[in-house]
Amino acid sequence: MIRFIEVVNRTDWNPRMERTATPRFTLGEIWINPRYVINIREAHGYKSLLSEGQLPQDLEEGHNFTIVTINEGETTATHIVVGSPTTVATRLEYRKGPELLKG
Repeated sequence: MIRFIEVVNRTDWNPRMERTATPRFTLGEIWINPRYVINIREAHGYKSLLSEGQLPQDLEEGHNFTIVTINEGETTATHIVVGSPTTVATRLEYRKGPELLKG
């Protein structure tokens, strides 16, 4: 399992008041098992949200964002993590051979 920082969308969506909803994002921690990752791709829209100041202030202008799609049995889930697709892919690479957890 590999630890990432995730951008969580906490916007309250009310169908009647969709235009008045203000976007609200927080940062969280997520542990991802590389065996269940289906694909990764760049999250272009989050770069513009960052430049508009709608993402948490813990992030800097140089941060990139990646969409990680995970297989959860019969369904899939997508997570927005902080980091470029290249960085995320490098961290998700499988370890070759058995790995000793505690020794």
